Amino acid sequence: MEEICKPCTAEEREEILEEIWTTLELDRITPQPGSRIPLAKLGNGERLSLLIQGGDILTEADQAVLTEQGYQKAKEVVRNHRLSERLLHDVLNLQSDEMERSACRYEHMLDTEAADSICILLGHPRTCPHGKYIPPGECCDAGETSLRPLVVPLTELDPGEDATVAYVGTRDNGRLSYLTSLGVVTGRPVQLTQKRPSFIVKVDENAVAFDESIAREIFVRPALRRRSRDRGGHRWRLRWGSGR
Repeated sequence: MEEICKPCTAEEREEILEEIWTTLELDRITPQPGSRIPLAKLGNGERLSLLIQGGDILTEADQAVLTEQGYQKAKEVVRNHRLSERLLHDVLNLQSDEMERSACRYEHMLDTEAADSICILLGHPRTCPHGKYIPPGECCDAGETSLRPLVVPLTELDPGEDATVAYVGTRDNGRLSYLTSLGVVTGRPVQLTQKRPSFIVKVDENAVAFDESIAREIFVRPALRRRSRDRGGHRWRLRWGSGR
């Protein structure tokens, strides 16, 4: 599906930079500072002037050259868009046009910290639902996260660990009904008591057992968000930007 949104006056600069990035990808060119694209692909002079005046591109002959600033801004908006798609698709189960429309709005709303928080939440995804590469952020480059993801599969809990059910990621209505009958529903506190040979979970006062394939479809919010790396006391938070 086409990933580029219709330009809106306040966001047009970011839209054009996103267009440059995706055009380079379609031409099998890895976007980077100094990447070139024919001016003819960027449309009218008003669009070009917006980027030239903003310091995002330089022009040489019939080519537009992406500056370091333009590259960073394009990377940011593309990363925001594709992370938003993953969030909407994987967590909220939105599909196709609805997912795309929402991602087009969110790409302009997220600041860097919010994008990194989503990335951590989703476990540093490498591609969007369309299979396109998600540019890494600081949280990915660090190799470790300061906090474990907010939501993890049940399989990632340790025995004895408490959590709250976030959602059940299955489209099998029979399996969903089965888990619901056992009390595994959004917002229900659970405790993992055993991982082998099967997963045993305490739900209220009852112990229920699952095989690994079912356990992987139960996503929970751990009570303990363990730190795997000391980042000077910095804690990732989800915060919406106030507009750019």
